[in-house]
Amino acid sequence: MTTYTTSTNGPNQALAQFNKLEVDEQLALLWFVYEQMGESITTAAPGSASPEIATGLYDQVKALDQQQQLDAMRAIARKEQSHQISREYGSLSANTQLAFWYYLAQGMDSGDIIPMPDDYELSDAGRDLLAALETMDFEAQITLLRDAANSMGSEPSSGASI
Repeated sequence: MTTYTTSTNGPNQALAQFNKLEVDEQLALLWFVYEQMGESITTAAPGSASPEIATGLYDQVKALDQQQQLDAMRAIARKEQSHQISREYGSLSANTQLAFWYYLAQGMDSGDIIPMPDDYELSDAGRDLLAALETMDFEAQITLLRDAANSMGSEPSSGASI
């Protein structure tokens, strides 16, 4: 189990740990974080996210059956170039990507998106990372979430950022 100290629990160290997690663990961690931070995420960068674009991509995922929804989220986390939603996600700005994950978490709560299994438990590494995130100040938390969201999705085409 990793022990985080004040000198090592910054966003860069935490992002490196996040990227080492299995894809499903990354998705679970994002969900747990959104459950804890909720609305504060959407107000992190007022005016810099494009909610209508994030909503449009969310609606594409919502229209899929539950297994396809999970497959789409996994494709984004795996940066799959062959998956259309992953490519579209990759072309979004970091703040719009952050808004997209927030909408997915809301959809999971409302039942529109495949929910987390009731008995799901984070691994030790996931719990350590969540604990580290809880010790960070708000700005560092948002930086980590933005960087984690931005590390997903396939590489956008040159000049394609919305």
